Amino acid sequence: MAIQMPYREFDQSPNGFRKLGNCWLESARLLKRYADKQAYEARAVRWHLAQALAMSGDASAAAESALLSLNPPELEQKSSFSWNTYALATIAFLRNDRAAFDTQLEAQRAAAEKHPENQTNLNVLKNLASCFGKPYADSYPVCRTAP
Repeated sequence: MAIQMPYREFDQSPNGFRKLGNCWLESARLLKRYADKQAYEARAVRWHLAQALAMSGDASAAAESALLSLNPPELEQKSSFSWNTYALATIAFLRNDRAAFDTQLEAQRAAAEKHPENQTNLNVLKNLASCFGKPYADSYPVCRTAP
């Protein structure tokens, strides 16, 4: 399936999107799906980079990388999974901004009430709240209950 291809193959080979030839509307649909998939994967990598930076003690760089993990269309999609509130709370934790953290914690709490898939991240945030002001490397593994 073309959507699973590595970028260069998808973009340049005759088996990628170019296989659709002059079917421009189908090409556009496939390209959008591919771009959305790549953006999702890039956000996940940025998040894991942020965690690694935070664990190494570089909270500032971690916060900047975590910002790049935000899902811009989350509000438009009306998704039941609330990623941005979790990420923004973590960024506030990294920046030692308790007011912003508490705001996002409450938003995550409301999201968990609407859909149970948000509960795991809420548990992590509640535990980070109890470790607020401590380094992420000390707080995340010690204070979290999520797997």
